[in-house]
Amino acid sequence: MPKIWMAIFVVMLVVVIVLGGLFASIVFGSPAPAPEAAAREATYLDKQGDQELAYLLVKLELKTRSVIGGHYTRPQSAFPGTNRIYQRWVAKNLILPAAVADKVFSEVVPGATGDRAWVKMVVEDPRNPNNEADPTAMELLREIQAGLPSAERSGPDAYYYAEPIKTSKTCLPCHGEPKGEADPVFPQYEKNGWKEGEIIGAVVARVAPEG
Repeated sequence: MPKIWMAIFVVMLVVVIVLGGLFASIVFGSPAPAPEAAAREATYLDKQGDQELAYLLVKLELKTRSVIGGHYTRPQSAFPGTNRIYQRWVAKNLILPAAVADKVFSEVVPGATGDRAWVKMVVEDPRNPNNEADPTAMELLREIQAGLPSAERSGPDAYYYAEPIKTSKTCLPCHGEPKGEADPVFPQYEKNGWKEGEIIGAVVARVAPEG
């Protein structure tokens, strides 16, 4: 078969396949999205305005903690002395996930929203005074500890949204086992006895209505 006819044949075959697929999609409909994708879409679509802001703040704090923790657990540089400097920053509580994320969000979010919103890590006995929770946030913490993937409250005064925070290897040197032993980095505190992957608190955002 001459090359020109072979090319025409291939083009016609592609056109037939495309038109066939289009016809099938019209007749039989598009395939249903995967359950995970449908759940993500529903989550985003269900939240608007203040709810969307609270949802975003929680996701941002969780991701910030995760990124900082990832850097904390690996050597930073082969350049002589760099890792020693990095370790000193850790010892001074300057680059730990909680130290950075909590400080940034506790200062930026209220200021940027005219004190309408805050986001913080809520635990039973916080080391950081910025993470002291109000009664509603503590209620959400109880629901998270009971196994819910998220929790929320909506009232005339504010909307609250919470998701669990789990321990990673980053947390264990200061918060792991044995419980009650002095924290090796911050000896004024005691270890909590946490295990990797354990739900130890919730990141909670509160957004009050405008006006």
